[in-house]
Amino acid sequence: MRPTSISVFLKTLATPAVATGFTTLLLAGAVQAQESAPTFYADALPLFQKNCVACHQPDGPKVGGITAPMSLMDYDQAKLWAPMIKNALITGYMPPWGAHERHRGEFKDERYIEESEMAVLVAWVDGGALEGNPADAADSTGLVAEAGATVLPESGWWIGDPDLVVQFDRPVYVEDDVLDWQPTVQMPVPEGAHTEPKWVSKAELDPGGPWVHHIVSSHMGVGVPGRGPFTYPEGWGVLMPEDPFITVNMHYHKDPGEGTAVTDMTRAGFVFYEDGTVIDHVVETNLLPHNGWTIPPGDPNYKVTNTHEIEEDIFLLSMGPHMHYRGKAMRYEVEYPDGERETLLWVPDYDFNWQFLYEYKEPKFLPAGSVMHMSWWFDNSDQNRWNPDHTAAVEYGPETTDEMANARIYFAPTTKRGIVVGGELPADILETAQKEEQTRRERANLLDQSKDDLNWLTEDSD
Repeated sequence: MRPTSISVFLKTLATPAVATGFTTLLLAGAVQAQESAPTFYADALPLFQKNCVACHQPDGPKVGGITAPMSLMDYDQAKLWAPMIKNALITGYMPPWGAHERHRGEFKDERYIEESEMAVLVAWVDGGALEGNPADAADSTGLVAEAGATVLPESGWWIGDPDLVVQFDRPVYVEDDVLDWQPTVQMPVPEGAHTEPKWVSKAELDPGGPWVHHIVSSHMGVGVPGRGPFTYPEGWGVLMPEDPFITVNMHYHKDPGEGTAVTDMTRAGFVFYEDGTVIDHVVETNLLPHNGWTIPPGDPNYKVTNTHEIEEDIFLLSMGPHMHYRGKAMRYEVEYPDGERETLLWVPDYDFNWQFLYEYKEPKFLPAGSVMHMSWWFDNSDQNRWNPDHTAAVEYGPETTDEMANARIYFAPTTKRGIVVGGELPADILETAQKEEQTRRERANLLDQSKDDLNWLTEDSD
């Protein structure tokens, strides 16, 4: 358009009739755009209910010591967090789940979000995070259950009402100067609550807070940030002998300094199999640790590998990769006796803050003579924002600032035991369970909680 034409055009717009018509057109367009933009109640809330509110709910549950910072069932909170919600979605940080897309459908409680659902949520944020009409939420109230998302039971335990709950004799005090501390603590069993061996069907660890790096127990498995309870398949279980104590190896990690001390009251809950149930598979575990390597300073992609031979036919129940802050990726593969090779688990973007246990929907058969191949990758460069020190040469070690290359597996021999709960226990099963607990106690210096040392209470009050 020529300059003279622009001038005429602007003068035309300046006339009252045309200006009014043009303004009306703009307002109509704006209203139409608003009406077509996704709203919280009609579009975002159903997707939050399906994918997020198992954790992001009022007074959200603790999962491995972690609690979601806001409720996505509340419009005001969701709008406030909208920019971060978008960033978490497009970066893949949320929903938290490490297994590659290729594993969709293989593992229990997977947390994949559909691309179409992600697009709607991003459009909601980009469109101004509009509220919409609360009445539009009426039809979405059942979506959580319909989608199979978990909602914390009224008991406050993911496993439901526990048959047995244990905790420390008194809170464990983690002092100001602690960076890493790994005490072994005995949790007393309430008198009369566990007088005979029981088969564990479900077990849940309830860490006192995010400073609990991990918990290891013969009967409860492993508790780490972001990991939920153990629920064994029907007919699978772990035997808990009668004992006045349950021994746990704790690992605390926090920033040291004045005023950083915390007190921890970690708990554990158990659900036992009822009498008459048949236990065919006694669950075993193997940490499959690998050491003897050194990550060079600044190396952005250091790889270590290890192998493990399967000596008898087994059903593989689950896998739990474990590294620390420099952990980058991890892969489990199996090489069958005929030479065929299969990827069991590929975690391309390992996150120390979300250490999942990947449990098969159906336990996987691995024949005797198969070989597991495990690979770990580490980023020791200054581009890793979690790296404690990119100038350090790093070796396998127990502290969080060290590294680990573990590939824990849970499994059971394929031969069915046919053990009837409440009936006579096979001697080898009872002996093995008792030995595991005794070994854990003998290998550690137990924290003596009987000492009447309350100095820390005085220090805290000062």
